[in-house]
Amino acid sequence: MMANRAYAADAALGTLLSDGPDGVLSAGLIARRGNGRVALAASAGRRFTGDMVAAFGIDAPFRVASVSKMIATVGFLRLVESGRISLDDDAGDRLGFRLRHPAFPDRPILIRHLLSHTSALRNGPSYPVPAGHALREAFDPNGRHWDGGAWFGPRDWPPGAWFAYADVNFCLIAQIVERLTGERFDRYMTRTVLAPLKLDAGYNWGGVSQARRARAASARRWLGDAWTAQTDAAVPPAPAVTYSQPAGGPPVAEVDLRLGENGFLFSPQGGLRVSLRDMDRLARTFRAGGALDGVRVISRARLDLMQTAVWRYDATHPNGETGEGGAGDGVFQGYGLGMEVPQGRPGPGGDSFFGPDSADWRGHLGDAYGWMTGLFWNVKDGRTLVWALNGLRETGRSPGRRSALTRQEEAVVDIGLSALALD
Repeated sequence: MMANRAYAADAALGTLLSDGPDGVLSAGLIARRGNGRVALAASAGRRFTGDMVAAFGIDAPFRVASVSKMIATVGFLRLVESGRISLDDDAGDRLGFRLRHPAFPDRPILIRHLLSHTSALRNGPSYPVPAGHALREAFDPNGRHWDGGAWFGPRDWPPGAWFAYADVNFCLIAQIVERLTGERFDRYMTRTVLAPLKLDAGYNWGGVSQARRARAASARRWLGDAWTAQTDAAVPPAPAVTYSQPAGGPPVAEVDLRLGENGFLFSPQGGLRVSLRDMDRLARTFRAGGALDGVRVISRARLDLMQTAVWRYDATHPNGETGEGGAGDGVFQGYGLGMEVPQGRPGPGGDSFFGPDSADWRGHLGDAYGWMTGLFWNVKDGRTLVWALNGLRETGRSPGRRSALTRQEEAVVDIGLSALALD
């Protein structure tokens, strides 16, 4: 029976695959019932690892995109739990430079503002600030990455009053982690979260074994009549890592990276490399209250903070941007600390990702370089669902029917929900 169900799921996933601008190269998902038993684990399509092409499977690591923010928040909240930092601290004090919106010089940007995307910050044109450059230069009018103040939002809304999804928030969080711990962000996350959960995973490949790297699935999009690599076309040999190098200048060696200077380097906003099986293990940890197999990586109280909405979209009196980069596509309707808190609003501009009980789910979506991912759990009944699609184009995607997700994302979610509905 289970074998037949898995075969049917593989076949259903296979219908999503096609070459072409709106195509999908690979797809996979793992769904668990509230009792923890696997309802479905399926995958389909191909992966490119360097010059090799092979079947995509649930053990292949890939760049999971913004799901990375949620995992980074777990690591950061361990420092809050230990009393080394407070959510209400002035972020600038912790960064070692003045961080103020020019229109609100007396209004501090707090740590909780960064974690909830209510900081009044934006991603500037210099994104990502490369190795050898200090991120503080983006917030200094005399800095080479000031970009005319483009890292700040409009003058209408002070910090704490408006939601605008921006990766730079989490790069500043990673920078604070390095300043507090004296440890590189990727290594801190491996030591405190990933290794304790027995995950062979890491930010920008930090801490990932060579055996796992050899099964990597590069991010691809259909460009020029071929599946063209967007990231991870060539994965560095262990233990080397990847990071943004300055354009037109000599490369910066890993040994020359300076702690606490540039939180972009290890991509806390999107650079975690994990497999679907790893994502499933993380989802199980969240749904169990922050611990798995006797190992606790976050207290239940701090996880509850993550899961509680700091911001909810108010359509009557708009108080934020429901899409990324100023878009209003509706994918964000509620947000906690590093975590999406769906409100269950139906329709193409809403977040009814899982149907009528969408408001009972927590987690995070990911969307970058062709990978579209999701890691979610139901806070009432304990079901979990993780998925990944590779190959979707950046714009002009086929819209979903019930939510702001794409047609392909909704199809993957529906396969998982159908399996969860079976006894």
